[in-house]
Amino acid sequence: MDGQWGKPVEVGVCVRFGLLGPLTVGGESVGSGKIRSLLTALLMRPGRVVPSEDLKLALWGDEPPASATASLHNHVARLRRLLDSEDRVRAVPPGYLLRVGPGELDTQVFEAHARVALAAHTRGDWPLVAEETAAALALWRGAPLSGLYDPADGEPALVQRLGETRLLVLEWKYEAELRLDRHEGIGPELAALTGEFPLREAFHRQLMLVLHRTGRQAEALAVYQRLRSTLVEELGVDPGPAVQEAHREILREP
Repeated sequence: MDGQWGKPVEVGVCVRFGLLGPLTVGGESVGSGKIRSLLTALLMRPGRVVPSEDLKLALWGDEPPASATASLHNHVARLRRLLDSEDRVRAVPPGYLLRVGPGELDTQVFEAHARVALAAHTRGDWPLVAEETAAALALWRGAPLSGLYDPADGEPALVQRLGETRLLVLEWKYEAELRLDRHEGIGPELAALTGEFPLREAFHRQLMLVLHRTGRQAEALAVYQRLRSTLVEELGVDPGPAVQEAHREILREP
């Protein structure tokens, strides 16, 4: 995998570990609760030492059993058997390290595609933006770390970061489609996103332009008015410059 800015991502090894949805190893789900928790905690810091105390917290919460150290050792042994490798999980004081190769963890591949897409977006290479965003979004199988944390405790920082990056990737994807004059079929997708994220201006702007450029001016103006009403009511502000410019374009070209 080439994570450098501006270069297409090449994945030489098939994704082995999946966090962009339910936890998977080699495309298969991981059944045991404790093994899932242990592997997830290690994958959230791939290639880095995770202290044993952090792993115990992931396995047992704030009340680990008296045998936690021995039990952790046993769970690590089980994880090594699951991965069919003694070398994958290494004991490195003060904890354990999971070795993850280039292209093996879907979150890393996703973020590498996102970096390339951003660089292409910055320089206006819209075909590459479309290619890289499609590759990034194809890795998502559902909510990151699905079923691996208690929503009542709030989203882990990794989940928040991945979620925000995904929204940016979606914005870049639809911008590329607009720039490449590929309007057909993306209106319903953008309409769904504006409903899900009523304060996210980029999706509204893109939906306005798609509707306008496919001959639906009245609907495009209605999207603007709905966004403006929501922003004024919720935040006390008008839409930003990009949305205002799209609104002017619609009014200029009936």
